[in-house]
Amino acid sequence: MDEAASIDIGWRSALLMAVCMPVLLSALILLGQKTEAKAARYLSLFLMAAVIVVIPQIIGFAGFYSVYPGLTFAPFSVEMFLGPLLLLHVYHLMYQAPPKHLKWLLIPGVVQVVYYLWAFTLLGDYKNKWAYNDAFHEPYVMPVEVVIGVGLFVYCWAKTYLLSRDYEKYLENNQSVASEFKPVWVYQLLIASLVLLMFFIAVQVVPVFITDMSYVEEYPLVVLMMAILAWVGIDAIRKLQYRFPKIESAGHAAEAANAWQQKDWIDEAAELERQMAIEQWYLEPRLSLRQLAQHLGSNESYVSRTINQGIGLSFNQYINQWRIKHAKTQLEQPHQSVLNLALESGFNSKATFNRVFKKQVGLTPSQYRNKFNNH
Repeated sequence: MDEAASIDIGWRSALLMAVCMPVLLSALILLGQKTEAKAARYLSLFLMAAVIVVIPQIIGFAGFYSVYPGLTFAPFSVEMFLGPLLLLHVYHLMYQAPPKHLKWLLIPGVVQVVYYLWAFTLLGDYKNKWAYNDAFHEPYVMPVEVVIGVGLFVYCWAKTYLLSRDYEKYLENNQSVASEFKPVWVYQLLIASLVLLMFFIAVQVVPVFITDMSYVEEYPLVVLMMAILAWVGIDAIRKLQYRFPKIESAGHAAEAANAWQQKDWIDEAAELERQMAIEQWYLEPRLSLRQLAQHLGSNESYVSRTINQGIGLSFNQYINQWRIKHAKTQLEQPHQSVLNLALESGFNSKATFNRVFKKQVGLTPSQYRNKFNNH
């Protein structure tokens, strides 16, 4: 057989390779990331695993399996790693001390790879592989593989979603720059993971339990999944340049229940307001609840309760309220640029300042300045 003539890199293979390249490049960059190294490493492995999963599509459309039938059982099935790697990425990004038992979730993926390596290398030529596939792999192994794979993926997806939601609440109540640490790409990953789950079901569940699907029918899902992952990888590289605040698993120090109940949080809030006006701690760009508690000689739980119950705001809302109040007085001076004003008011970027200002005041900073100067 003329192998060169039989292998044809058509438009389907070329398009898949094109959408996989930025995913692979992002994975390699993340692998060498210094900041948030552990979280970046798990995300890198997730992206690499996703690329490996679609290799059969790329080479299948190009005719490799026809030319090289011995590629049957090549260890490209690494779907069981995807959910655990995503979950490990999120845990290391958001928590100070992720549970050590999480790594046990990688065991099904290891077993899956070892099984396919065994079948690929030790079953002999393609005829023996095909015979084994018909007699044992498809009727017995694949159903178990599908049930475990889908169950593991769904568990990790749900856990990742809940962790991300809890982290947003943590940021809102503990960080004055909550929006800068919102893990947008994690939600993009969750969307991509849903597409990945649909792909996995189309490739594994439907053929095993319902009816066969061709590579052509699966193709749009594969392209969509890789396009989303390319976007995710690029966004993650940009955002993982800074260390993310971590939730401490041990939690914060707690006061006695009776002492909490006896406190007049309105009075405590008034004292906090007085000190905030004098010291202007809100001008610190990365002020956190912990830092504010240290300034006050108190603890995080106490200060958080003061803000939540005494003022009725989250920590992030409270600090931004002070910053906007400061910015409004500065906007009365027409010579100062909006960017400098934003930085001097405690914001880290003009975009964040504009968004928060518009949300609280109903006008952009420039509109507010023009309105003030026209009076």
